[in-house]
Amino acid sequence: MATIVYTLSTKIDKTTGKQEILVRFFHGRFNQRGKTNLWVQAQHWDQDKQTLTIPKIRVMSEENKAIVKDLQRINAELKEIEQYLHQAFLDAGAGKLPLPPKWVNDKLQQRLSSQVTPENDSDKDDLFKAFERFVETQNVSHDRKRQYNVILRALKRYEIYSGEKIAFETLSADFLRDFYDYYASEHQFVKTDEEGKPYIADPLLQQAYDAVPECRLPKPRGGNTLYGFMSRLHTFIHWAIKNDFLTKDPFDNYEMGTSVYGTPFYLTKEERNQLYAATFPDNPGLNVQRDIFVFQCFIGCRVGDLMKMTRENIIDGAIEYIPRKTKEGRPWIVRVPITPTAQEILDRYADSPGKKLLPFICEQDYNRDIKKMLRLAGINRMVTTLNTITREEEKHPIWEVASSHMARRVLIGNLYKEIKDPNLIAKISGHVENSRAFARYRDIDEEMAKETILKLE
Repeated sequence: MATIVYTLSTKIDKTTGKQEILVRFFHGRFNQRGKTNLWVQAQHWDQDKQTLTIPKIRVMSEENKAIVKDLQRINAELKEIEQYLHQAFLDAGAGKLPLPPKWVNDKLQQRLSSQVTPENDSDKDDLFKAFERFVETQNVSHDRKRQYNVILRALKRYEIYSGEKIAFETLSADFLRDFYDYYASEHQFVKTDEEGKPYIADPLLQQAYDAVPECRLPKPRGGNTLYGFMSRLHTFIHWAIKNDFLTKDPFDNYEMGTSVYGTPFYLTKEERNQLYAATFPDNPGLNVQRDIFVFQCFIGCRVGDLMKMTRENIIDGAIEYIPRKTKEGRPWIVRVPITPTAQEILDRYADSPGKKLLPFICEQDYNRDIKKMLRLAGINRMVTTLNTITREEEKHPIWEVASSHMARRVLIGNLYKEIKDPNLIAKISGHVENSRAFARYRDIDEEMAKETILKLE
């Protein structure tokens, strides 16, 4: 008999403080995990009993009633998921036939999709209601759901601004082009008053923002941002077609374009060592920031992962961690051996209070100090960057465009010069093998080009 175990995800949503309930399905050697799309407060979850504990509340206000009702609903959902997976497993041969690698997740997604049926004829025609259901049923992270909701709010504002009803039957390539132009140019209507405060100069757009507000007024959006925005809208269109809300894809006659990225820039090993040798007597705090940045250059992790590291991440002479970006998909452990310089830095802060690996400050201050320390260390080589708004090349001293993410490129770029094996480097950097993002780090510099061309001799 198959076994199902529920656990809470380690990821906590920053807005709600909730964690997603994950399901693990066992049968012999078959062992897969899936996401239920059910989010709860950890204090209500009983791991031993595999259920949510319904609190005993003396005064049942409307808010408390809603909490209890939601917990009861989720408990019922968990029982239904268990029955659904058991039956699906029996229908698939009860383990006698091989199952796909993502069988559990696919089944959970099918279950969610099967629940998406119009309640009445008016719902069938309401694009906004369908979009809300789409967001609810997507088996994705809360960050991605927030991105989808940005699109939904933009569509609602565009309807107010244009004065035209948005419905499935009105979707066309022309609509997509008009909507793109509107979203790309919103920022042009933001002006500054005599006191320096921004405001929306267009009355219709102000009316739209009053009805469907955002946390800030629109700013210029780069081509890559707009491409990602329209790509996510296309994901909704695919879902709508699959669930019979729409029969024709309006993107068929719409040119999507592509994301454009500049050649990655990073510190050479010599520049990294120059920074490590630099001291900042007038600003002792920069010495600490220097050590943290150089350590990150040897580990190659994302800054979010670095901030969460503790001394427990040190295992048998290496740093081990699960990249935050992969936890919701296909998580794996990244293991990076500690070099002598990295160990020297760790030893320097071994007696620091708390469990943190290094005395890290906030990310915003860290990025500011990276620029400052590089400038003071005399690292001012000119690099070519791509302006994300204009998509034009620009020249800057490297310290001016440096950030915490450049430490990641320092490891990847310098390793690639030495071993030229992207899959091996990906294991160290935490990228998936053959990742399109990882491909951007393959900076074929003059030395490598010369080495390659000499093979013709």
